Amino acid sequence: MKYRTAFVRFSKGVLCGVLLLAAGLTIGYFTPRRWTPSANCEDQPYRIFVEGDAMHVNLLMQVDNGVYDWRQFLNLKQIGSDTNENYRYLKMGWGDRIWYTEVPDWSQMNVLDIGRVLFKPGNASVMYVQGYATRPEGTRCVGLDREQYLSFVRFIENSFARDAQNKLIYIKPGAATTDGFYAALGDYSALRTCNTWSAEALDAASINTPLWSALAPAVMQQIPACDCP
Repeated sequence: MKYRTAFVRFSKGVLCGVLLLAAGLTIGYFTPRRWTPSANCEDQPYRIFVEGDAMHVNLLMQVDNGVYDWRQFLNLKQIGSDTNENYRYLKMGWGDRIWYTEVPDWSQMNVLDIGRVLFKPGNASVMYVQGYATRPEGTRCVGLDREQYLSFVRFIENSFARDAQNKLIYIKPGAATTDGFYAALGDYSALRTCNTWSAEALDAASINTPLWSALAPAVMQQIPACDCP
């Protein structure tokens, strides 16, 4: 009887813990970090663009918007196997290095892959970069002032790892001819996912993000649904 009573108490404790965790994550999913909405894209001189689906959030910006030129930081000819550098937009994301560079499609992830990515400590990370001649459809636009945009830029630049000569570490081209991978700083885990990184970049620019940003829909629901010309 004592063992049964202890087991019942333990089970109730575990259930209460799970329910409290679920409640906390749900609150964090819907609660913004700021109660003032992000500025409409028409109200500010500079813009960034956010692309998201059910799994992943990517960030897009103009190569040169008058306040910062990404060609000062990246060699656009080196991004992918296509050496064309006539890109007007760049898309960037951060994530697990093996997942990003070795798994060609989400459907090919297995339970062991997912377990390693989420629960193994110290997973190396990577920066994903893709160039575009025109802005992809389906992106949401957010307006920024000059200081907000430069804070956004600094956060992204500081996410790239560098070698002993302070140069970016290029890893390999991506599956498309216009994308590629660079070594990144920080470890990927369930506590800091690709979407968490995107939310941190947006937060650096004072853009609203959720308290719990591990899931892409949580991040996207805080982004104004406007599409700037």
